Amino acid sequence: MAKTIIVGAGINGLLLGALLVREGDEVLVFEKSRRTGGRAFLLEKDGFVVDYGIHLTRFGPQSALAAILKSVGHEVRFRKLGVSYVHDGGKMKIFPTSPGGIFKSELFSIGEKLRILRLLVAIKRGKYDDLMDVSLGEWMREHGVDGGIRTYFELVSASVMVCPFVEKASAGELFRNLRKVLVTGHSAEYPVGGWEPIHRALVDIISAHGSIVTGTKVESLVFSGNRAGGVKAGGRIHRADRVVINAPVQQAVSLIPAKLLAPGYAALCKQLVPTSGVFVDAAIDSTVSPLDGLIYTTKPAAYGCITSNLSPGLAPEGKQLLTMFYPTSREDIRNRTIAAKRKKELWAAVLRCLPGIEKHLLWKRECALDMIDGVQVNVDQTGDKRPGVRVPGLEGVFLVGDSVSAPGAGGDVGNESVLAAFRAITGKSL
Repeated sequence: MAKTIIVGAGINGLLLGALLVREGDEVLVFEKSRRTGGRAFLLEKDGFVVDYGIHLTRFGPQSALAAILKSVGHEVRFRKLGVSYVHDGGKMKIFPTSPGGIFKSELFSIGEKLRILRLLVAIKRGKYDDLMDVSLGEWMREHGVDGGIRTYFELVSASVMVCPFVEKASAGELFRNLRKVLVTGHSAEYPVGGWEPIHRALVDIISAHGSIVTGTKVESLVFSGNRAGGVKAGGRIHRADRVVINAPVQQAVSLIPAKLLAPGYAALCKQLVPTSGVFVDAAIDSTVSPLDGLIYTTKPAAYGCITSNLSPGLAPEGKQLLTMFYPTSREDIRNRTIAAKRKKELWAAVLRCLPGIEKHLLWKRECALDMIDGVQVNVDQTGDKRPGVRVPGLEGVFLVGDSVSAPGAGGDVGNESVLAAFRAITGKSL
């Protein structure tokens, strides 16, 4: 029986741990905090179950997450979103999440509806997949994209890529993600029952064939030559056949002696820019809206949903839970004055979308995070430019998470990295 140590009990470390347990590994997970889940942990307050941000799963049953959970014996059903809306020009308009919604939307003129359909057909055929080094802004200028179509792509960039900066977002990466939506017929979906059952199942699977140690920080990896043979944690050495680091690569490289890293590798990892932003969770004392799709705003470019309309168990009966997210720059978040301003802008947008909600407010939680996902998928950080799941020149050490080289954007990258790491470790595919 091989032994694997996983550094970090984030969702992707738990997913990989469960897969390796299925292969017969003994798995030991170290987590420096007192809880599991990492940046995907859940907060329970007054009967509400709150995600740390919006944890929708793109592609639903066709996602890497679905494949992994099915493989470990915890198959999950996904709930498709209802009609999405965008607050634009002082009114709520249908925001199309499939070609069928385009003709129902007031976001586009008649001419724009025909044009965007042609563009989506070209995207589905892969015409723009190779534009990795071309920004979305550059592509829109080249193709004369403006009006409602420009608004559409700006909001898709903000939500799909978690990058509202069209002069930075990679057009090729965006169009690859859109193509998969068009081909599979599955956009963002929510796990039936929410995330708590998924977390619990993964912890139980790993604990049955290993253990998860919380409140213990891994100080460093231990090497024999260029091969990792364990970790130093809690003041002693823990041996293993391999070590997986489930942490943003910006932090992961600090666990490896600098002399063992290839020239330039540490700099490559540390310079990666994460996604950042502010979000607000609002607990509401009654049913204020039946909306069960995404809610977008244009000023600012933000989005969210009433999560309890997707999974009723997330709020007490007769009450609702709203989550909204406003992606912005890391510089904004690190400046307290600007971060506070961004929070106010987001809450003002919520009040425009759902007027009168404030008088039904039980409580709200506002957060500003300088790392939402480990990497912003911009033209300088496309998949081919990020570190892979193997560390060059080293044996027995692997990386997993949402900052490595894997398909997708946001949480998709992390889930896809689990599949890539599993292949690298076992030589098998799901």
